[in-house]
Amino acid sequence: MKAYTLEIEELAALVGFLNAKKLVGLDESLFRVFTEENIPRLVAKLNEHGWLTPAERPGTWHFNEDLMQTLAVAVAPEFAVLARSEAQAKSIVFYLAGDEITEIVLTADRAVVARIDNQDEMVAQVMAFLQGAWPGEIAVARVKGEAFDAGRRVMIDAQGTLTTKTPGLLPGDTWSAENVAAFLRGAMAELRAPRG
Repeated sequence: MKAYTLEIEELAALVGFLNAKKLVGLDESLFRVFTEENIPRLVAKLNEHGWLTPAERPGTWHFNEDLMQTLAVAVAPEFAVLARSEAQAKSIVFYLAGDEITEIVLTADRAVVARIDNQDEMVAQVMAFLQGAWPGEIAVARVKGEAFDAGRRVMIDAQGTLTTKTPGLLPGDTWSAENVAAFLRGAMAELRAPRG
């Protein structure tokens, strides 16, 4: 897993440079800082922190390519997966596009953006994030444009028991990597748009 720690307004600027107004699943107000009048200040900050560097031609820039590719998944995902702890008031969002997975964790002033290698690693991250932080939920949503189109959710009670209103998504109701992985795979399979 390769991770980048950004200031919130740096995340907003990089998302804006990818021609997106927001990321689904995150508060839209976080992205309002990306305005025409703020661009010079944001570019200076991104340059200072190494996320972009001046190019050969004056007024042009080179972006950190790996970071931008990682963010591109979050800008145009097929699915978003949210893991949320009610007990600790924290959440984590994963964005999936094809075989690519991007994880974003927000704190009060920082965003950690990470490229996740595969769904097994995503399950491990969800398990570590929610372990002992119950009650909570895991939601899988199909993304269409800048909004959620449809979704599935599993609730986790204070004892770690899993429940969902969608039959057949859980092989068991106990908190385990196998049950979480089965839910995620099943929910995405159900939500995957028919190809035709």
